[in-house]
Amino acid sequence: MRYILCAALFCSWLGAQDNPSRSPLSPPGDGIFYVNGIDYHFISLTNYTVVVAAHSVANRKFLGVKVRILNNGQHSVTVRPEDVRVEDAVAGRDVAAISGTELAKRMRRPYNWSRYAVNAAAGPAPQAGDDLETVDRQHSDLMRAMLVASQMDNAPPVLSRRSITETDGEPDSGIAPQAMLSDELSHLRRKEASRPDVLMQLQRQISPDYVERTSFLANTIPPQADVDGVFYYPMGKLARAPAAAKKAAKSCMVRVTVPVGEVEFQFMLAVE
Repeated sequence: MRYILCAALFCSWLGAQDNPSRSPLSPPGDGIFYVNGIDYHFISLTNYTVVVAAHSVANRKFLGVKVRILNNGQHSVTVRPEDVRVEDAVAGRDVAAISGTELAKRMRRPYNWSRYAVNAAAGPAPQAGDDLETVDRQHSDLMRAMLVASQMDNAPPVLSRRSITETDGEPDSGIAPQAMLSDELSHLRRKEASRPDVLMQLQRQISPDYVERTSFLANTIPPQADVDGVFYYPMGKLARAPAAAKKAAKSCMVRVTVPVGEVEFQFMLAVE
């Protein structure tokens, strides 16, 4: 009997060694804050912080999952869209994503305009007049004017330390390591609220260009920088909890897993 027990333990140890590349999960539980009625969940560890929000978009035909990744560490990290997973927590199965490029291609077909609430104009919807491109252009012009003015005064150039994609008042770097949780929550909320809300815009009449431009792309994130973007999933593939289907709008649940470095950040989100 003793030999049988030892053999079983040895086999289980061998089985564990067969999957050494499994990334550790982030600690259970996450913080939450709200922007324009949408709940944003975040998990913050020593080197990385991940912020996730989800809402139905494109005339409720698709689930939009917005992900922001902040690199608080000392080394660059690469994140690929295909590594991010969304699981239907009710049905217990993975949901296949559709790329922003493919969704935009479908939306450009005239017979899909009304189905996806597509703005037929080539540009973005009127509500998006101050979208990222406009903000970037205005900020770039401002920096150029400041540079010219400083040179005319024979003074050293005054250059912004922020990326041109950051709006005024929002620093490019993260908060101090010793900051309190309330400081971090305030910092993350300001970062999400400082630009036009992508998930809110995607619920209105939108252009295919906007969908393609705001989708999450493969990125290498340098230290003290962040990237964000939206993933798309067919709403029709999500199951509804039978008991809650007739009582609550948020009757779908998804589990979002975002691998960053050696850690898998995992979130449970209700879908509206």
